[in-house]
Amino acid sequence: NALYQDQTITFGLAVTSDAVYDKQWALIIGINEYQNENDLGYAAEDAEEIRNILLNHYGYLEKNITLLKNEEATLQNIKTKLGEIASQTKQNDAFLIFFAGHGITQPTQEGGEMGYLLPVDGNKDNVYATCLPMSELKTIGSISPAKHVLFLMDACYGGLMALEYRSLGKDAPGYLAKLAREKSRQIITAGGKGEKVIEKAIWGHSAFTKNLISALRDNLADDGDGFITANELAVYLKKRVTIDSEYRQTPQI
Repeated sequence: NALYQDQTITFGLAVTSDAVYDKQWALIIGINEYQNENDLGYAAEDAEEIRNILLNHYGYLEKNITLLKNEEATLQNIKTKLGEIASQTKQNDAFLIFFAGHGITQPTQEGGEMGYLLPVDGNKDNVYATCLPMSELKTIGSISPAKHVLFLMDACYGGLMALEYRSLGKDAPGYLAKLAREKSRQIITAGGKGEKVIEKAIWGHSAFTKNLISALRDNLADDGDGFITANELAVYLKKRVTIDSEYRQTPQI
């Protein structure tokens, strides 16, 4: 199996990873035990499970996956690892970033919104100095030469820097080959402004990662053609997470 992203494609299951990428990189972050905010129950475990899926189902090498959990996931460590991996990626590589933890939304002076990820040492009373703005992720997408960069954010916030993107019809000639070739940066988040990440002990996961696991490990987001597009993944996650969270949380792409 190969995991890859493009303007409409996210995970390819019908080709080998060698045919799409030279190397696949990942930064996996999960935070249960916050210094200044309420703890979460399963974020660190969610991160470990996504790491295992990348290793066992998508051909990622252990040396190319960085895992930061709890006290390791400081603002400085996250930024350092983001920069280090981005600088190592090459033009025919993939870079996946998974984050499970708190997210917040703050208004901007222009009347818009900015989303932030909270590292383990993040503080809502000092957001500028202690949290990671979504603009930093856009910067990583810009400085990395990697062909495909995908952000999977198991956190709820607004201010996603939404951009229009082109969608190529699946009946277009050379569809799969084109998607595997073109450069892309994508983000899928667990929910929007004012929503809460739903976790349940019976799942042992959050609603978002529970369904992300079934989509990737069990291929449940595949429509039968052997690969999963970002649109298919988003439709699957929006439906399943919305239902599992009892309509309190809806993923965004």
